[in-house]
Amino acid sequence: MKRSLLITAFIVILVLAAVTLTISLTSSSEVMGTQADEEASDVPFWKTSIIYQAYPRSISDELPDGTGDLVGITSKVDYLRDLGVGVVWLSPIYESPMKDFGYDISNYTAIDPVFGDMDDFDELVARFHEHGLKVIMDFVPNHSSDQHEWFQKSVRREEPYTDYYVWADPKGTDDDGSPIPPNNWLSVFRGSAWQWNEERGQFFYHQFLASQPDLNFRTPAVREDMQKILTFWLDKGVDGFRVDAILHLFEVKDLTLNEPEVPGSEDPDDYASLNHIYTTDLPETFPVIRDWRVLLDQYPDKLLMLEVYSNNMETLMKYYGNETYPLGDFPFNFLLIDHLKNRSELTGESLRTTVGLWLDNLPKGKWPNWVLGNHDVGRVASRVGEDLVDALNMVILLLPGTPVTYYGEEIGMLDTFISWEDTQDPQGCHWGPDHYQEHSRDPARTPMQWDESKFAGFTTANSTWLPVNPNYKTLNVAAQILAQTSHLKIYRELAVLRREEVFMKGNVSFPVITKDIFTFMRHLESYEQYLVVVNLSQKPVEVNLLQNTTQELPQKANVVMRSITDTSENTKPGMEVPLDKLPLTAGEGMVLTLSSEV
Repeated sequence: MKRSLLITAFIVILVLAAVTLTISLTSSSEVMGTQADEEASDVPFWKTSIIYQAYPRSISDELPDGTGDLVGITSKVDYLRDLGVGVVWLSPIYESPMKDFGYDISNYTAIDPVFGDMDDFDELVARFHEHGLKVIMDFVPNHSSDQHEWFQKSVRREEPYTDYYVWADPKGTDDDGSPIPPNNWLSVFRGSAWQWNEERGQFFYHQFLASQPDLNFRTPAVREDMQKILTFWLDKGVDGFRVDAILHLFEVKDLTLNEPEVPGSEDPDDYASLNHIYTTDLPETFPVIRDWRVLLDQYPDKLLMLEVYSNNMETLMKYYGNETYPLGDFPFNFLLIDHLKNRSELTGESLRTTVGLWLDNLPKGKWPNWVLGNHDVGRVASRVGEDLVDALNMVILLLPGTPVTYYGEEIGMLDTFISWEDTQDPQGCHWGPDHYQEHSRDPARTPMQWDESKFAGFTTANSTWLPVNPNYKTLNVAAQILAQTSHLKIYRELAVLRREEVFMKGNVSFPVITKDIFTFMRHLESYEQYLVVVNLSQKPVEVNLLQNTTQELPQKANVVMRSITDTSENTKPGMEVPLDKLPLTAGEGMVLTLSSEV
């Protein structure tokens, strides 16, 4: 009898445990929670981790030659672990002529000497894994370098490489006898996407630089080789991939078709002047992603992230797949980048709309992610203001989902002015000295600012591949470690806080949204509730959160943390504050705890 009671009790405990681990994610973001039916031990690492994008050229130079390298990144493993990140995503480190800084690959299974060698990579993976960190690689399947042996052999029509790239005959010749491209398709980097190759006597297609010819995924051998490349790196222990430019993987078979012009376009060479119905987001892309998903699933706990730039939410969400046809673990959520271009566009209502766009359209059972910046856009502190650094980190680290942090965002790094003479980015160089600043991505790629020593502690060489921001003397990691309060310390506290059950499994709601104020609440039954409040205006405010709230709030709350811009004695962490007269500095974020009865 006693044994029977014990077994019954044990079953009841198991059932209760399973219930508490269930996460509800409804279609309405007003009561939205993270989704998982797994027990804690089965939750994929990328659901509980912060992803940190390391731009290898700019993390740390240990060789030293002025350019960051793998040994340099490995030397920062303690910093990354202490920061609280769980996943480090490496931008391309493959062998490359570096016409697009690694996104033009000449050998997919070799390390470029500028970053070190394969032994350095193996050491990085081993050290990171020893410290509990995962390693994600950038995967660039859409195009290779024109220096890749595949392309060289394709030019010569050597089998099986003849059709490894997209080749087309000219439409005719112009008055000078020069061959005319087969259609009007444009490169993302301006001008025709077709480049004449005299040796082969045909045009080849390039959606990016002419030195980055597009691979032809209609050729089965190309897909097979890509599978082999993924397998090579998986066998080396990498924990997954970020897939670059996935929208561009296929183009229609009929290469005579012209893409329609966008009404009102004035620059015929501008990529945005065409509606890219024949060269992006083609249905043939999904079976290829599915093959990669199946391959990764043969290894334990691997991550597949997809770079999908699109303003169409239906298009974006397709790349998650569904329960019976899973694709990426998530396509990148660039909405915060697209909608946080400058301070004038940022309000409580616009931020609420932006967050809701992803949560409301998220397919059942899928997982959100949040991105403030990357190597292709200006730094968030420069786009919307330094005063918002802490507040926006609070938002992406405490909303349901996986946050992705671009290196330097944890200390509030700013864009660096780069002269025309120092410009490296081909996108900037393409536009010339009069317009390069509008298009160059160099300002957000400058060396990480570690301390106040020469070149910000990035290198002991006599120069750096891009200039270091002159503000490094005061804006650097070492200074923020020593400071009483700093962006870095706030980030570390957030990384610890988000591990609490309420953030991993709780629901989210948005009780007060105004022009100046954005709030969200994280709540889970039997756990302390949290309220995040952000003042998006450029002036201090005293806000009444009990007015116009969509749900009941208590009269008072306790401060957990606040932006470093707030130095008031009345809102120090641990203080009780009134919610009907909550003082906030310009751009301030504040994390509060509420009683569990609310």
